[in-house]
Amino acid sequence: MDLRRAAALALAAACWAAPAAAEDNCQMLPPSVREAGVNSGYSASRMCEAGLKPLWQGVPDGAAQVLRFTFSSGHALFWRSVTIIQLPDGSGRMEVVGGGFERRDVRSPWVDLRPVRRRLKADDIAALTALAEQSSAFDHEVGTWHADDPPGTLYLHCQTLELERVDAAGYRFSSVNIGCKRPAQLMPLVDEVIRLGGIAMVRGNWAGYSSR
Repeated sequence: MDLRRAAALALAAACWAAPAAAEDNCQMLPPSVREAGVNSGYSASRMCEAGLKPLWQGVPDGAAQVLRFTFSSGHALFWRSVTIIQLPDGSGRMEVVGGGFERRDVRSPWVDLRPVRRRLKADDIAALTALAEQSSAFDHEVGTWHADDPPGTLYLHCQTLELERVDAAGYRFSSVNIGCKRPAQLMPLVDEVIRLGGIAMVRGNWAGYSSR
């Protein structure tokens, strides 16, 4: 896997539009991510509306590191975000937020999930950190898992995954059209996040396809 500095990729508009989210007044993603043109779904305004705080402005007080994984439906049917905070003693806290249509029908009501919060053991945090290191997901300040895609590759309606990390070394971001491309090097980390967050539903909704 060649996780080089991000290059712009075209991402088709979703077939269905979810209810309008609040404007991203929180500046959830730094200018370097926005300017790189990497895939970032429509998550920034959703995270802002859900009360999440930007990570790129520095490690929060009382935290050793923070990891955030945000899944966005390629058809704007749902989104889920898992934020994991490592505490100085090695243990952690996790928060899962999101929302989506009540059924796979855009005429059904949109429901914002009640946040789910729980503590994580130091062993869970250590295992997750090891998987993050092995994945190389955070080797660059801004990265994409599509740098080695053949020219002209277009991903349509694919679920997007944004990966963020902030620690003493700074802030890093990478993204992937997880609905259409699931790199073997990355998936052990993704699978563990899905397990910890209790969001197996994202697997049943990868959707999308690629063409070139």
